Amino acid sequence: MRTYISAKDYRSLLTLIGQLYTLPDQETIIRAVIEELGKLVPFSSAIFIAMEASGLFSPDGHFSVAIPPKALSAFTNYYATVHPFTLTGWIRHTNETARITDFVPAYRLQDTEYGGDFLPLTPCFYELGVIMGAQGDRVGALCLHRQKIDRDFSDREVQIINYLAPHMARAINCLQLLERLNAGGFSSETGIVRMQADGEVTMNEAARKISLENPGPFYPNLFKKSDALISEPSKSRYRIRTTSSNQGSEHILLFEPLPYTETLFQRLCRWDFTDRQAEIVLKVIRGASNREIAMALSVSEQTIKEHLRNIFEKVKVRRRSELISIILSDS
Repeated sequence: MRTYISAKDYRSLLTLIGQLYTLPDQETIIRAVIEELGKLVPFSSAIFIAMEASGLFSPDGHFSVAIPPKALSAFTNYYATVHPFTLTGWIRHTNETARITDFVPAYRLQDTEYGGDFLPLTPCFYELGVIMGAQGDRVGALCLHRQKIDRDFSDREVQIINYLAPHMARAINCLQLLERLNAGGFSSETGIVRMQADGEVTMNEAARKISLENPGPFYPNLFKKSDALISEPSKSRYRIRTTSSNQGSEHILLFEPLPYTETLFQRLCRWDFTDRQAEIVLKVIRGASNREIAMALSVSEQTIKEHLRNIFEKVKVRRRSELISIILSDS
């Protein structure tokens, strides 16, 4: 891969990355990153939008700079589903930075529903974004913006965010896991293994049971993993993730039981959808707009709106984001 960033950029990034793992909470991390990025990647506005475990945008946990509240509400409630990042499928990739103009040329942006209806609310034009993820979790979306009178984001600026994103995601993810652990957010069936700086290892009863299914000293190797793992020692499946406490002096392994999940088709069968309604739901989940669904099915947008109204009534929701959340949830 061609390198665009300078030695000075590297030094600034290394300093910031080193700080990330010492900061006490998610908001402090986001503030520190956005402040430093203002020096490396100038922007007119910026936003971090938290994401839920399902991969949907969360209604809470946002942090923005120069973004009107009305625009933020409109984005999370609707326009996220018609953003070019969503429609092209890019949103499914983590830690891969992209510009909005990588998918829609600047001269055509205002012809899209997102560009024509939403961007005037912000106001911004050029966007640089990344969906950040660590250990199989999506932790949030970071977007930087520039106005139309400014220049687009450069390859160098894309590369800077690419280097930073995995570390920012990892730091936030570790804090989220630790916060959930301290709040008792894991079930009693979750195995918890703690390793101190001196090598002493302690574990709860669930972890002891798992260790009997996995003979051998495998814990030390797992502490070194940076990605989530799936372990199937017998009939059980576990998602393995790591975090740390006491400023990194204690490392923690989490073995969270995983159910054998249904297929998306099986989930749709829970509701009495017609074949056409099920087809529309699948397209909504994939991020298609009403206009795109109408074109694909050779019907009017009004027909799609009527179908969605009936779908919402069946599922007892009021908007697309709630529909997707219900369909993809494990309950």
